[in-house]
Amino acid sequence: MADLSAVYWDKSASRATKVTLVCLHLAIVTVAVWLLVGGGIGTVDALLGRSHQLAPAVRRETLAAAAGLYFLRTLATIFVFVKRRMPWSEVATIALWIGVIDLLFAYFGGRNTAPFGVVGAAGIALVLSGSAINTGSEWQRHRWKRDPTHAGHLYTGGLFAYARHINYFGDLVLFTGWVLMTGCPALLVIPLVMAAGFAFANIPAQDRYLAERYGEEYRQYAQRVKRFVPFVY
Repeated sequence: MADLSAVYWDKSASRATKVTLVCLHLAIVTVAVWLLVGGGIGTVDALLGRSHQLAPAVRRETLAAAAGLYFLRTLATIFVFVKRRMPWSEVATIALWIGVIDLLFAYFGGRNTAPFGVVGAAGIALVLSGSAINTGSEWQRHRWKRDPTHAGHLYTGGLFAYARHINYFGDLVLFTGWVLMTGCPALLVIPLVMAAGFAFANIPAQDRYLAERYGEEYRQYAQRVKRFVPFVY
């Protein structure tokens, strides 16, 4: 099995792959918004031979907004925070994952006729909180690394003082909230799969890279700060 940590050592720009991923994400968001507020659900229902039903406007509009917010975060992540090579295989995997998430959430959430209610409102709060945790932590680290006196040192401040991979925790919060906005409990399988991917693939790969690059500095950080979920794991 390939060592996923190897990609973190390659700092090439990868402009072609990054632009491709953004374009694919934009196309997916466009379809999701069409489903939710452009009459697309009715078209798909007709093609599938299903009886047409449509969620309340507040559910469909907030789901469309969540898809748009996640796209904006992708832009920031790819062009501001990611300072390494992004291989084509990674682009394909991420684009497929985004497509599954956005379109499943849009179609099934967009057909849920139940009232949006407290659960939906809680979902909005989690989406906003998770986005702030992920992007906010990445921005804190980005600003710190721009100081040349910090070159060669590990960033352990800000939100990263609460978990070594707090950015991934933010994404887990975000997608859990997004599921609550759909009102479809079966879609909770998506954040569960995401959590497993973080815990068993992404985080171990980054831990190997960070331990090799920062040595004792990272080992001391790992001893005092949890990996993924603040104060828990």
